[in-house]
Formats: sequence, structure tokens, C-alpha cells
Amino acid sequence: MLRIDRVGLTTVQDLGRRGWAHLGVSPSGAADRGSARLANRLVGNDMSAALFETSGGFAFTAMSDVVVVMTGSECAATTATQPIGMCRPVVARRGEQVRMDHLIGGMRTYVAIGGGVQGEALLGSRSHDTLGGIVPVALHEGVQLGTGRAQTSATSLDVVVAPRRIERARLTPGPHEHLFAADLRSRVTRSRLLVSTTSSRVGVRLIGASLDDAVTGELESFPLVRGAVQVTPANELVVMLADHPTTGGYPVIGVVVPEDVDALSQLVGGETVSLAW
Repeated sequence: MLRIDRVGLTTVQDLGRRGWAHLGVSPSGAADRGSARLANRLVGNDMSAALFETSGGFAFTAMSDVVVVMTGSECAATTATQPIGMCRPVVARRGEQVRMDHLIGGMRTYVAIGGGVQGEALLGSRSHDTLGGIVPVALHEGVQLGTGRAQTSATSLDVVVAPRRIERARLTPGPHEHLFAADLRSRVTRSRLLVSTTSSRVGVRLIGASLDDAVTGELESFPLVRGAVQVTPANELVVMLADHPTTGGYPVIGVVVPEDVDALSQLVGGETVSLAW
């Protein structure tokens, strides 16, 4: 069991809920799937086990001995008796508080518990959907959460696996590329794009591309996928993340390859990145 002492910027996530887009339900799940999978592997969990995704300010007390590991962005974290290194499982003893304070150079840290975070699943997932307001496992001060039983023993890595620092995200062509000017690809590729501070689990907003002749007005609604790059009327590029809407009305110029979506989800507002086909 765990008792939540401070929520901060934290949600419970797993690998998401699939097969419900026809009802308007986003897939949700971890924004950086690679880091989430790694965290679960290091504590001996199934890859799809629920864990915590935090951007800092998170604390809980172990009500029984638990194994804890962090992956993703580096985070200043401690138990009552020791610091917690990245990718190195530690045991938090009964009664010890575990604190995850500020992040260093990234947006999201993944905190896996041996056995996984338990709680009622909704539509096959324990993931918190910030867009749709689906919260199967609510976090608030004082709530107690159960943990399951790990499948295998915890393991440490010899080296820390940090999120890949991305300079250029790779794209495949989108369904509406033909609606843009012929030289748009080269103009986007030459642009150094600024990550907006308004980015969220719904999408990463990128500012700075020369899109003055982009398609005006909305298109007929169509399905969206994780990594889809929409062009908004404000000439912003929005890369869809885990809590993206299931349909959209703005043109999709390309789709970011899955591993680069993970890296984009870790970019902090004010950082820059470029796109390339």
C-alpha cells in the first residue's frame, strides 16, 4: 500500500485504452511510452502495469516495503534514508516517505512500483485522460493505493537511460500534404521551431514555421492518431500526444514516427526542435 502525501503534477498512467476512438475516447496512457516500459521492466512488472507520470512535486509514504524506480527525465528524489538514482530500483521501507521534487532538463519522470499501481480500470485502462476527464485512479492527499505483485525481480542498469535529446523529429507524409504549397516541406525543414509553454499531454505546440499560405478554414472532421501534426489557423504546428482528440478539423501535414513522439513529449517550453521528412 501507498499513501499519497502530495500530488503535484502527477497522474496514474499505463499504456492506454485502445479501441474506443469510435466513441470519442482518447487512447491516453504514458506520454513517453519508452520510459514507462523501461520503468516497469526494471521493477519486474508487466510492461502495461500502471505507474506514476510526474512533472514534479510528488510524494508518497510506503505503507509496506515497496520497490521504487524512476525513468524518463532526471528528477531530484529521495526516500527518508537515501537518494533515488535514475534507472536504479531502491526499496522504500514501511513508513518511509518518497519525494520527487523538481525535474532537471525534461518534462516527465516515470515512477514505477513493484507490482504496479492498483485500482479500478475504466475501459480497460487505469490511465488518467486529461482531455476527456477520465480518472480511474484519482490522486489526492491522503488517498491510499494498493500495489500488486511483481512478475520478476527488480534489476538495475549499468548506465542511466535518459530520454533521447531530440534535435530533429522524423515525419512521414500526412493525409493533407497535397493541400499545401509545393515548397512547404522545405520551408518547414529549414525552420527552427520553438516549443510553446502551452504544450500539454494533449499535444506539443511548435511555433516558428513559415506557414502563411497554409490551408484556411476547417476541413471535414477526420480521425487523428498519436504523432499527427496539425496546422492551426494561428500557423502553429501541433504534434498530438497521448490525450489527443480522436477527430480534428485542421489539416494534418505529417505524422511523427513513434519513438520521436516519445522524445518530443520530454521537451520543455522554450526549447527548439526541427522536423524532417
